[in-house]
Amino acid sequence: VVEIRRLQTQIAAIEAERVQEKEKAKMISEEEEGESVMDAQPLAQHLWDTQVLEAIKVPHLPSFDGKTDPLEHLMAVGTQTAIINAPEHLKCKLLAGTFKEAALR
Repeated sequence: VVEIRRLQTQIAAIEAERVQEKEKAKMISEEEEGESVMDAQPLAQHLWDTQVLEAIKVPHLPSFDGKTDPLEHLMAVGTQTAIINAPEHLKCKLLAGTFKEAALR
């Protein structure tokens, strides 16, 4: 009987530890989701700050939601930006603007 109670105490301690770990993981996840949009941006600030020439006509670009092939999306955006002879900073801005929903996470 003593051995059973000792094992029950150990199991309760292990379960309590698991609950604490899950709560800690949840808090960390919520903190990460709380990042501001700019903190989560993959591009350097100087790329965002660079001015886009008004003479450049921005082509229609397909959106990317993470459900299709990312390589195909990069090729499609790359082709469209090459047609207008876009500089690298503009290519980065245009590509970032095509990401939707899950692709932003």
